[in-house]
Amino acid sequence: MRIIILLLIFNSTIILSQKYEYTYLDKDSTSNCYLTIFPNNKEVKGVIIRDYSSLPDAESKAPYPYKWRDLALSNGLAIVYVVSSNFFPELFYDDNKVKVLDRVINNAITKYNFPIDNIFIGGMSSSGTRAIRYVQYCEKGLSEFGIKIKGVFAVDSPLDFERFYNSTVHHKKYLTDGLLWEANILPEIFEKYYGGSAEKNAKNYREYSPFSYLDSTGANAKYLLNTPIIFFHEPDIDWWSNERGASYFDINSYDIAGLYVFLMKNGHKDVELITSSGKGFNRKGERNCHSWSIVDEDYLISWILKRVD
Repeated sequence: MRIIILLLIFNSTIILSQKYEYTYLDKDSTSNCYLTIFPNNKEVKGVIIRDYSSLPDAESKAPYPYKWRDLALSNGLAIVYVVSSNFFPELFYDDNKVKVLDRVINNAITKYNFPIDNIFIGGMSSSGTRAIRYVQYCEKGLSEFGIKIKGVFAVDSPLDFERFYNSTVHHKKYLTDGLLWEANILPEIFEKYYGGSAEKNAKNYREYSPFSYLDSTGANAKYLLNTPIIFFHEPDIDWWSNERGASYFDINSYDIAGLYVFLMKNGHKDVELITSSGKGFNRKGERNCHSWSIVDEDYLISWILKRVD
């Protein structure tokens, strides 16, 4: 009996150890790495890529208030958390980091023999921006491995870098909290890598932007026309203006609605914009429209599953 119990414990340990795995592609453990979480006893139907600034702790006992992860895993979707850069502004100007993301995704798909035709990617805020940029990178034929993304989701993500820059420069005196923090660091970074202000070098800003409101062609927006896409946003201007000192021009509504309309007007057959009211709260329970809580997680996973081959 004791031997049987020990064997059961041993086998359980093996099963548990197979639920997730960290992979580091070089000596730097802060980037160029990923965490894979596998569905329990299910065939992998598809993969959700989430690009973060640092890998989460797979064994953390801290409360996890969101359910998208469990919904995905219980429906046969593997999850790959990726860190292609730990300095978030790099996603705005550096295609080298998009190349890193490309290599990391390919490594995970190849290593675990995941279905290459059912790769989904997305994220919150700047993570969603990078996801959209990666889709465009692949649609331009630049993926070293010929990767194509099946669907992308973005949650309150900045998409028009020209608008973003002008907001941080011209409205800085009104902004507070996170918006003020961005206004303090981003103009210098933008000007360094784009060769000056948006007024002087609009072309450079538009070259890297997922969307440009002022460019009649939408800049890179046309590279999203063949990929299913869903946006989540909470445009509560009362909260944004009272709590962050922002006008509509300073929040991502400007970019998201602009891109959504552009895609609709140019024949996109599978694009959705989900807006909410009163759903935005951070993990502490404080009102914050720029939070993952605005996502209808059941709908998001259902949206993904409907597009799995």
